[in-house]
Amino acid sequence: MKNLIRIPLALATLTLCCNTGCAQEFYRGEMFVTGQRFSLADGHLNIELSVDFEGLKMPSDESLTLTPVLISGENEQDLPAVLINGTEKQKVYRREQKFADSKHPAPIPAVVIRNDAKVSRSFHYRVAVPYQEWMKNALLLIRSQECACHGKQGNVYEDKIADKLSLPKARASAWDTGTDRKYLSWVNFIEPAPDKDTLRTITGSIPYFGRDSREKGEKPLGGLSEEKQDFEIYHRLRNALQDIRRESGTELSKVEITGYGAPIGNLKKNEMNAPVRALSLKGYLRENRLAASTPLEVRWISEDWDSIAALIKQSDMMFREAALDLINNVDIDKGRERMLMNLADGKPYKYLAERIFPEVMRVDYKIEYTRRPPDAAESLRLFRTGERKALHLNEFFTVASSYPQGSREYNDVLDLAARLFPDSPEANINAAAVALAKGETAKARRYLERFATLPMAYNNMGILCLQEGNRDKAEVYLTMAAAAGIEQANEALKTLRRETEY
Repeated sequence: MKNLIRIPLALATLTLCCNTGCAQEFYRGEMFVTGQRFSLADGHLNIELSVDFEGLKMPSDESLTLTPVLISGENEQDLPAVLINGTEKQKVYRREQKFADSKHPAPIPAVVIRNDAKVSRSFHYRVAVPYQEWMKNALLLIRSQECACHGKQGNVYEDKIADKLSLPKARASAWDTGTDRKYLSWVNFIEPAPDKDTLRTITGSIPYFGRDSREKGEKPLGGLSEEKQDFEIYHRLRNALQDIRRESGTELSKVEITGYGAPIGNLKKNEMNAPVRALSLKGYLRENRLAASTPLEVRWISEDWDSIAALIKQSDMMFREAALDLINNVDIDKGRERMLMNLADGKPYKYLAERIFPEVMRVDYKIEYTRRPPDAAESLRLFRTGERKALHLNEFFTVASSYPQGSREYNDVLDLAARLFPDSPEANINAAAVALAKGETAKARRYLERFATLPMAYNNMGILCLQEGNRDKAEVYLTMAAAAGIEQANEALKTLRRETEY
């Protein structure tokens, strides 16, 4: 690592979250950058990376050194490195540092992290370096250096993280020439309520059999060994978790997995095997560090009769009602399955075995997580980089507020918000305010008409009626708006009444 530049560095362990909408995999696909941010301040280039290494498969007695590198043409600059030690390697590292020669200390990385499955395996990397002009066109890569442990040669992997640093551009025009300053001072803009860390849920199902899965390029679990089933379940869950981490500001809360079997074979044996299968799958997922710091619940239902009954109701099976009657009134351990086999010479049971039981056998999962709303700077970055789908309504308002009221950028953001959130009163009322300030009455009416009875819309409805020449109706709306405490309504009323007197 180059030591020519003094670089302030801060690094802290984070919960599983991301700052951009797209993660970049590196080091054999076992690690990925879930967020990246670049900015300029006080002559320094600030680089922030959120790194997730839940999938890192490294022996406990080995280590990995990560070095971010800026490259542009012949210019290259190494940034401070991060050393990830396995648990045993960390003990050796501490001993070496303790007994190192103080006169000739060994070079050490900027940050050392222990690869411990018991804690969240992610970190936030933040560094500031003196800015040079060549850096604006630089690409960022991460050089991953394996340790030369146990006599083997450590491999080096280089993965590109960013083609070009996405630095904030200078603010554009400060004023939209189509905006009327008088009407801009009369309309009111409504700030939507901020989002809370609401609990969100993603669910999915992995079938044991099914043509749909093959058509989607997914492997059904039927016919696979238990080990391969575990791998397929792990792979599907890992993909679902990656999708969550790519959403800005997420934190995992819980992962629930439920396996469902069908009445095939001996009941007692099925019931004995169910908890063993659940423990085996949970152990495999923990061993492969799937959401290591997140509560993981795995259970197995040996015979899913609830789903069997639901599917029978939807089917065209012969003797459907008789089969349902047996299922609802005969206990499992009192000969339910045997009676179904004897019903109508076994024809209904044959239908069950061929059509219903294979559809019942599956593994369902539910992932719960919370989303932390991004701050003003992050909202602006997401908007500028085209990741607008990751923003919620109140975050659009935050982006708009970063520009002067009446500027082209301010107007465009609020107009876009109304198109993306067509059923939101706040989004439509704000877009109407923009249209009114530009004298676009027809457009303003399209935005406002549905929400004219809401108190928050009274003021802008009054301005709309005023622009349309209906002064009596405008006064009614503005009076109600003033009574609701909207200051702009008082100013508009004063002007309206003064003009009426003359």
